[in-house]
Amino acid sequence: MLILEEILLVSADRVASCRGQLELDLGQVIEQLERSGFSRKEVLVAISEVISEEFSALPDMPKFH
Repeated sequence: MLILEEILLVSADRVASCRGQLELDLGQVIEQLERSGFSRKEVLVAISEVISEEFSALPDMPKFH
């Protein structure tokens, strides 16, 4: 069984690279949703829900509330 420290340990370089790509893609998604008439608050809640659902299926991920 993994301990919490092992689960949370990730490469800073890989996270930075992933974040860079995510910022590009997510920025485009947010702009598209705003053009469709959704507010930034609505987009935030919807994205948060989708991320929570997507990662809740992973058995070894910590739960965030």
